[in-house]
Amino acid sequence: MSENSMIALSPESYKKRLIAQKKNLLPALAAAIKNHDESRRDKLQLIITSLTEALTFFKQSYRNEITCRNSVLAALGKMQKLLDKTSYDLACTGVKVNISTAEAEQIFDKLVAKGGKIGAFAAFQSGRLAECRMDFNRAAVRFDKALALERSNIHYLKAAGLLSRKMYQYKKALTCFSYIEKLLVQQGKDSAELALARREIASTAVLSGQHAPAMAYYKKAMNGIAKLLGKTHPEMGICWFQLGLLYEGQGEYEKAEGPYKQALAIIEKTDNDIVQAGILDKLARLHMELEAELDAIPLLERLLAIKTKSPQPDLAGLIIIYNQLAEASRIWGNYDQSEKYYKQALVVTQKLRGKGHPAVGSIYQELAKLSDRQRRPDEAKQFREMAEALFRRDLEAREAAAGGQKEDRLTL
Repeated sequence: MSENSMIALSPESYKKRLIAQKKNLLPALAAAIKNHDESRRDKLQLIITSLTEALTFFKQSYRNEITCRNSVLAALGKMQKLLDKTSYDLACTGVKVNISTAEAEQIFDKLVAKGGKIGAFAAFQSGRLAECRMDFNRAAVRFDKALALERSNIHYLKAAGLLSRKMYQYKKALTCFSYIEKLLVQQGKDSAELALARREIASTAVLSGQHAPAMAYYKKAMNGIAKLLGKTHPEMGICWFQLGLLYEGQGEYEKAEGPYKQALAIIEKTDNDIVQAGILDKLARLHMELEAELDAIPLLERLLAIKTKSPQPDLAGLIIIYNQLAEASRIWGNYDQSEKYYKQALVVTQKLRGKGHPAVGSIYQELAKLSDRQRRPDEAKQFREMAEALFRRDLEAREAAAGGQKEDRLTL
């Protein structure tokens, strides 16, 4: 039986869930920002960012959802003897068909009370379901419970480490990955699993600012992966990408270019759009930083092609790419191409921010400059007037709002 044949959850249903979830969280994020609730703001931003990524790279995120659900079905099958038939059937049906997997999570949560390996396994599966629906706090609690019951399980350690890193808990993530390395070293043989654990240590060390130990771990990891999986394996591509990030983080931009190119040469042969987009973005930005805009343009165009495939594109991300393409084209004197990209940025900015947002005025200013270079003074004047009018209305609105707040304070 193929992987998809076990699960009847359609891509359309999954997409609707992601869109609805994001839509419901945006007002809560706005309220947290307004109330200066930084803790809640950060948690909501993480979830919304993850939802945006899931929609941007929809094919991959849907495949991950199906994989997770199939794993949960297999876990339910292993525990079937411990469950009554009605509960088991409801849980399986929910995992196979429904958006919600609440019945399965409830079963796993009850089995946690049994303790030991059974309880740990149940906590882990409950955590996986929570992570899939972006409830990261609940997932973290469940992974911690799994480890409390079975500390030396590498699968649980890896899940806890990856989630901790996603939640910016780098110290906790390093502890998990370092313990995985220790357990694998104790087995007394080199393995791809050991090499990958060392890569996770290196990646987490970079994020926490520990560059020196990260470099040493990358060397160990890449030697192991090259030996056991091959120099062109996708995991090696990820290593090259992360090594580029390390060099760039140290300000060694010239050194970063080589690893990024090595990474792209490997990953572009896979269907991993998430990593490929990350490499294209970083390499294009690096070329812009090194004043090699002509080299950045084809990379940005490839990145744009990936991002626009989304059923709900990340508009803020698209605006950045359009502006980068416009700037790079302008620098190289391709004014027609630059104008096209600025106007595409304008359309998306108006859609995302509204026609009266200052960001719209900024694009009008760029179009005015471009029109001057193209010797179209009337258009340049028109764009400047549009920008000035917009900035003036925005300033007046902010002054009126500030005056109203001052009057309220005086009244009180």
